[in-house]
Amino acid sequence: MTLSLDEITEFRPSTSWQGRLAANALRTFVKPVVARVPLTRRVMKFSQLGFDAVTLALPVHPDVHIAPADVGGVPGEWLITGREVLSGRVVLYLHGGAYFFGSPRSHRSVTWRLSRACRAKVLALDYRQPPDWHYPAPLDDAVSAYRALLDQGYKAENIVIAGDSAGGNLTLVTLLALREQGIPLPAAGVLISPWADLTCTGETLVSNADIEPMIPINALRFVSASYSRGEDPAAPMLSPIYADLSGLPPLMIQVSSSEVLLSDAERVTRRALECGVSCRYQVWEGMIHVFQALAGWVPEASLAVSEIGAFVDEQIRAAGGESRVHRRARVVTGLGR
Repeated sequence: MTLSLDEITEFRPSTSWQGRLAANALRTFVKPVVARVPLTRRVMKFSQLGFDAVTLALPVHPDVHIAPADVGGVPGEWLITGREVLSGRVVLYLHGGAYFFGSPRSHRSVTWRLSRACRAKVLALDYRQPPDWHYPAPLDDAVSAYRALLDQGYKAENIVIAGDSAGGNLTLVTLLALREQGIPLPAAGVLISPWADLTCTGETLVSNADIEPMIPINALRFVSASYSRGEDPAAPMLSPIYADLSGLPPLMIQVSSSEVLLSDAERVTRRALECGVSCRYQVWEGMIHVFQALAGWVPEASLAVSEIGAFVDEQIRAAGGESRVHRRARVVTGLGR
């Protein structure tokens, strides 16, 4: 019997003043500015640099080892945190940023914590983005990197693909592309606040527009057109809420109740259940978009990252992947090794 969305939804109430403060500050000081900025090619380029500069202020633990990567011809970086990392485990991370900003550097506050929580090496891809590139360049990069991991000897059952926002979209369509190409699928997928509908028709784009702390709707519509560039944004490989998700590995989806993208996460979850895909769905009350980046300061964010780690461990074990430390993890960068 197929479970319903209500039956599997895990609602996590907001309990911390830190989470409320972050949401109020962004809603008051950041969102109004972003909503007024005209999105041009020059602004998009500046946003990429500016976002990296701002987010690098988020702390990275001194025990984190970061090394440049070139995997399958795609640049990025490897991150390893702590002594409990299992040498064969990899989280292939696809950063968010509305398909025009963000980078492995901007998302280190998420990726190094995922390395620790999942006891895995994290490969954060620096995939191609607008305005210089558009669909399907990011998808091609993600598939190339995954295939290269398999070619390097990593086993599919030891790999998880994860991503936030646009990277959540990219995670889902990468899984679809791997399925269609007959490539062994990873143990699981993790979607953090996924932007899964580039037609921008979700109900909460309207109902949550005022309480959403970060994302103005006009920016989503502009970026959708920039990324799809002549393609139908309702195509399943652009908006995976319309895709057949049958045969995909188990998914974990985390989203905030106040996001405009809440309905995207809901529809992905419902579609996964309809297609017989195991899905764990968590709704966190009142948090900001990709609140996991504030782990270490916002208690709910720290808990959310820990729950991702537990899910990844469970799914890798279930798939028959590596679950015991037997040697120190080693980074192979692909750069002159």
